[in-house]
Amino acid sequence: MKILELRLTTPDPGGQAAFYSGVLGLPVSVAPSAAAEIVIGSTRLVFSPISAGGANPVYHFAFNIPPCKLAGAKGWLSSRVPLLEKDGADEFRFEDWNADAIYFRDPAGNIAELIARHDLPDDTPGPFAPSDLLCVSEMGLVALDVPALVRALRGELGLPAWLEESDTFSTLGDEYGLLIVVQKGRPWFPTDTPASPQPAVVVLEGEREGRYAALGYEVMVRADTSVPT
Repeated sequence: MKILELRLTTPDPGGQAAFYSGVLGLPVSVAPSAAAEIVIGSTRLVFSPISAGGANPVYHFAFNIPPCKLAGAKGWLSSRVPLLEKDGADEFRFEDWNADAIYFRDPAGNIAELIARHDLPDDTPGPFAPSDLLCVSEMGLVALDVPALVRALRGELGLPAWLEESDTFSTLGDEYGLLIVVQKGRPWFPTDTPASPQPAVVVLEGEREGRYAALGYEVMVRADTSVPT
């Protein structure tokens, strides 16, 4: 499963554009609507202005990187932004996922992750570069009832379960694209920031086209998997 497009909201799309372009070196454009559109490999990440008077939303999302470039990615990222730490560590091993990750916040406070998934192909040559941010591979969705939202997404859209499944944390998809469904109030790792539902549109590839909306989220699956332009 691939996340083709991710549409989020922010109080300052211009600040997001400046960060992802000037600091991370990614292709960015600003649409007539003032939305910032960022190309991250095979995914388009869009930050639109929040409604007047709206609270500042905080999201969690992750970018896949080539597994062989984890050390290079850490050096590259830490020279640009502070890495998030937990218990004195700034690099985290997930044994069940056979993956390692590093985390940072963007100017809007979103909790972003670079994740090296060691079961994926690992043959990208050269030093780490912005082009090694391969895609958005995770998007966090916050639920009042995790099993109920997971059942709805599986039933309505045919999304497959993947590894984790509990009353507070479940995953749908695969290593190329995952929806991370968490209980409202559960802290986003590796921070103490509690998860809360925020408006978002997630466009996925898939064989069964469909749409599901709840809690301000809209998840769409389309059969045409060409990269948005």
